[in-house]
Amino acid sequence: MAYFKNIGTKNKPNWIVEGSFGTGKDGKRLRIKRTGFRTQKEAEAFLNEYANNVNKGNIKVEAKNIIFGDFIAQWFNEHKSRTLSINTRTNYKSRIDTHIIPYLGRYKLTEIDTLMVQNFYNTLIGQGLKASSVKKIIETLNNCFKYAVKMRLIAILPTDIEKIPVEKPKIEYWNKDQVDFFLDEIKKSSLFTPIFIDMLTGLRVAELCGLRWRDVDLDNGTIEVNGQVIFDRINKVLVPTEILKTDTSHRKISIPNILVEHLRAIKEEEKPQESNFVIQDRYGLVCNPRNVSMRFTKAIAKYKKSIDEIEKETGQTPTNYMKLPQITFHGLRHTHATLLISNGENIKVVSERLGHSDIATTLNTYTHVMDESKEKTASLLDEMFKKS
Repeated sequence: MAYFKNIGTKNKPNWIVEGSFGTGKDGKRLRIKRTGFRTQKEAEAFLNEYANNVNKGNIKVEAKNIIFGDFIAQWFNEHKSRTLSINTRTNYKSRIDTHIIPYLGRYKLTEIDTLMVQNFYNTLIGQGLKASSVKKIIETLNNCFKYAVKMRLIAILPTDIEKIPVEKPKIEYWNKDQVDFFLDEIKKSSLFTPIFIDMLTGLRVAELCGLRWRDVDLDNGTIEVNGQVIFDRINKVLVPTEILKTDTSHRKISIPNILVEHLRAIKEEEKPQESNFVIQDRYGLVCNPRNVSMRFTKAIAKYKKSIDEIEKETGQTPTNYMKLPQITFHGLRHTHATLLISNGENIKVVSERLGHSDIATTLNTYTHVMDESKEKTASLLDEMFKKS
């Protein structure tokens, strides 16, 4: 027998549905209850689909006894944590322990519906959390529910909710003149090699620090990204690991001859072992990605002021000087991708080179270049079809 009722208002309806599906192992009736439907027809459709899934064995009715807090903890400890890098694992656990379990942990797995998740989202936003932070919390929750669907414990994901649009961060990068100027300025510095490699490969800084000589094939002009170095925030130690950000982060990248020759010269001079890191600290040990980033930030700070500002302060006009945008080290990765795309490289090739999980990530990240390309399209068509 099914029960339907609008517990909302005429203008803001909220239909509830309850239904039973036989008896469980303990002899008690197995029931399902959901809210959040805009019409009785939607509620009826859900109940019919749920009943069909139960009858077909797509849902295990015993799931109604599973406490969600226990389920998400087990999912994380026995499944998800094994696929994550150390700091990503720490971030996941923090979201689960700090936000998800306190709000949803006491409910049964099958009790959590879309309205409940929507209210959870609204509460987090109301607490002053950034929309981007709340998005990650909901993504963690969604991944857990995807696992529940795969295990046939629930039929549908309750995470299809209304969200505040997340403002995309502005992409910071250098143009080719700025790149050339800075590389010339640091050519005798120990900072040159990591910057030069990153400009020509677009590696993440952790991947750069994790690059070993065995990953570099100078004869074929390629490097393989097989590891990274991260700082374990809990144990306060540097950890080389083969677990990367995504599966597609494991990749082979072609490198230009100018970089091949630079690396060949280093290898001939230092004669490193294959297991040695290409980028090392001053003691020849594994390099902290944060230190590389901080050294870069400190180096470009010398070029923060404009020529006019320097003239006003010193009364002199600087020579061989250029004001540089104060980008982060990650901005070198954006610079690499932007220069490739703006010079006509295929977006799919760039996406694979960066190790993005899908091409949509690349398209969404580098819309500024794509917009510039659109502006050139009209001129291109004019040139192609202009009358002689």
